[in-house]
Amino acid sequence: MKKWAFIALLCLGGCASVPPAKVDARMAMWQGVSAEALMDKWGVPSQTTKVEGQDWLVYRNTQTSAKPTIGLGVGGGSGNVFGSLGTTLGGGPSTTGCTRQVVIGNDGKVSRIRWQGDPKLCWKLTPEPTAAGSH
Repeated sequence: MKKWAFIALLCLGGCASVPPAKVDARMAMWQGVSAEALMDKWGVPSQTTKVEGQDWLVYRNTQTSAKPTIGLGVGGGSGNVFGSLGTTLGGGPSTTGCTRQVVIGNDGKVSRIRWQGDPKLCWKLTPEPTAAGSH
């Protein structure tokens, strides 16, 4: 039984998420980077808007994947008790999203970034800035 519990923990460990504070730190690394350098790394935004003289770049992304499911069962009959643990891949589609809003100041550099959605996806979509592209 210990062997199965260990395997179940390994399966769950593969689904570990990224803490929001870690995503915040990565986003903060883009403060002061030029809009051109940001777009070179992030690509073309989904939407652009001008608010009070500042450009807002909006990046919206979704990801659909198969969601693993884990089942635990206990049964018995005729004085016998037994249990089982099973993992099923493809337990149905799961869609996650990430929206990143980047404010470009009058100097043409990133002044603020807000994000919303799945921290793991936002982390994956946001690279670290290169030294040449920053400040």
